[in-house]
Amino acid sequence: MDQSQGKGAPQGVEVRYTELEDAKYLKIWLMDPSIKSWFPMADEVEIDDAVMRWIAFYRYKCSLTITENSVPCGIATLYLQPYRKLAHQCEFGIIIGEGYRNKGIGSYLMSSIMHLAKEKFKIELLHLQVYAENPAMNLYKRFGFKEFGRQDAWIKEENRYVGRVFMERFL
Repeated sequence: MDQSQGKGAPQGVEVRYTELEDAKYLKIWLMDPSIKSWFPMADEVEIDDAVMRWIAFYRYKCSLTITENSVPCGIATLYLQPYRKLAHQCEFGIIIGEGYRNKGIGSYLMSSIMHLAKEKFKIELLHLQVYAENPAMNLYKRFGFKEFGRQDAWIKEENRYVGRVFMERFL
């Protein structure tokens, strides 16, 4: 699934289905302190568990990896529902590696995962959860996601609580 010729693709950027080998990049990104601070995993053991769960969706071709000059720089995954009554909606996750942000790569990956959700999986409603202070919320808002809920004491980091915001968008 190459959408590199699609609208808005930055120079040298391609989107393809995620492969098992992309797990090593996902782990590197999640271990990066500038990225790790926006995810709930506390240590390498928890990150390994998250990588295993996230990357497993590659088997269903519901995960996309974006590359710049053939180097993976981000992944977006649809967490498909196994029950027919829930199959119209889906949560997704997205991560862009440090050094690849604010270059249009995240926007192109968002467009690509939304297209995949609607066209291949007939998803009607996409939703996500994000740290309340995460600057990625600006990206989600640009793509039409609206807040539908909030939890103020989601994560406890040392002596402070961090909230999360739930967002959704009909496709």
